[in-house]
Amino acid sequence: MNPMRIFSSFLVPLAAVVFFGCGSNPVWQRQRFGFAIPSDPQSSLSNTNITSLEHLTVLPQFDSRSFTYRTAEDTYEHDPYASFMVSPDRALAQAIRARLRNSGGFGRVLEQGSGMTSSVVVEASVSELDGDFRDPSHPLAAMTIHFIVYQLGLDGPGRVLLDKVCTCRTPLARRTPAAVIAAWDADLSKIMDELNSDYAKANLNDR
Repeated sequence: MNPMRIFSSFLVPLAAVVFFGCGSNPVWQRQRFGFAIPSDPQSSLSNTNITSLEHLTVLPQFDSRSFTYRTAEDTYEHDPYASFMVSPDRALAQAIRARLRNSGGFGRVLEQGSGMTSSVVVEASVSELDGDFRDPSHPLAAMTIHFIVYQLGLDGPGRVLLDKVCTCRTPLARRTPAAVIAAWDADLSKIMDELNSDYAKANLNDR
């Protein structure tokens, strides 16, 4: 028998065993998930900036629609049954824009493809997006995002307003994909609260 076929056939049940453990009734059906989107943005804006989120990138090992789980220091596995509805960069971009808009501190936040010209640009680089199962007794959801916020002038990028790396790890309520996305939502909310707070405290004189 082809050894590669044996290896490929072994990966799917192995990933399920690593994630769900040895409990009964593992979840075998395919599931798709998305980040929660705030539905009630603030009605008043604290400044008149026009802000755009651009160049959101995800590190290659996490840039998969399948959920990524870290099982050892340098070992990652993709869940064959749990995935994002869209690519992780698109899913995160939509959620981050909504949270920037919801904060009110970034002024008007444009949707992708808007014809308006922004005065402030946010760039984001995701260097960690996984379920961390290195300690089986304490599974976590991990997220790290590097933000650069800068003014945009007539001649291109201008003054850097904020340069910040935000990291968050949230314990999982259960060892299920639904618990992973819920913990990632909690990670993102904490990260965005931190970003919004630091931006507001910077006394940037950009209002």
